[in-house]
Amino acid sequence: MNFKELLKEPQSLTGTIAIVNATDEPLIRVIIEVLKQTHADFKLYNYQDAAEIIRSFDLSAEFLKRIHIYTFDSEEAAIEGCLDDLYQGNAQILMKGQIPTAKILSAVLKRNAQGTKPFLNHVALCEIPSYHKLLMISDVALNIAPTEDEMKAMIQNVVHFSKRLQYQQLYIALLSSVEKVSPKIPSTVQAEQLSRYYQSHPIEPGVYVEGPFALDNAIDKQSAIHKGIHSKVAGDADVLIVPGLDAGNVLYKSLTYFGHAKVASLILGAQFPIVLTSRADSIENKINSILVALKVG
Repeated sequence: MNFKELLKEPQSLTGTIAIVNATDEPLIRVIIEVLKQTHADFKLYNYQDAAEIIRSFDLSAEFLKRIHIYTFDSEEAAIEGCLDDLYQGNAQILMKGQIPTAKILSAVLKRNAQGTKPFLNHVALCEIPSYHKLLMISDVALNIAPTEDEMKAMIQNVVHFSKRLQYQQLYIALLSSVEKVSPKIPSTVQAEQLSRYYQSHPIEPGVYVEGPFALDNAIDKQSAIHKGIHSKVAGDADVLIVPGLDAGNVLYKSLTYFGHAKVASLILGAQFPIVLTSRADSIENKINSILVALKVG
């Protein structure tokens, strides 16, 4: 499966995307392209007036009526207005605009402070030219050194996300630098403990969590066979759970810069999908991220 297959018939996608500080030209171009491909609407919560930059694109009346602009006196007020609409169901997806990631995610977590605090994790859904299907990687942008319990929460978020994408089975590989357990490499010990846990506490039929795996035997069947690894997951992973942010971020950027991967990036675990892309991401990757969010939102 690739993005074209996953996101076929985008014109059937509906929903409202809420963005704080959609004030730069590249993001407005992304909004316009999503308006062309889908039936989604956008709500923009700005503390700087974005009407002028939107008018400069000379949009049709049909597109203009699907862009709703709200202007606030401060960035904090814009965030609160945006979250009010999301939690009241007036918008279904949050997208980061020209605002620090930590600021918007902190506001989301603060809204949940009185109830059960959600565990948030980033997932990158990658289409890699040399891999035979889409590959999810978590976490490459948010959790620095997840504990075993945080890994379990991360895996649960990814499983829920995959079900919304209509995955019938899911092979989850717990990544390390080697496939053999060594007390000198803590990530192998953690992966083995998690693997044993899921053997005795399976999530649901069709979901397999195994490890530790080195990258080669997680994604290449011949490498797994050569090393004598007998596993449903080995060589056919749908998901790579990385041991920490450093490894994940380097892997992610290697795939995008050297491997020319197409990517959709989201934050999972909140009451709504959060589209989290960087300024360096291509317009195509930003569009894919929104389309995936609409599909699961």
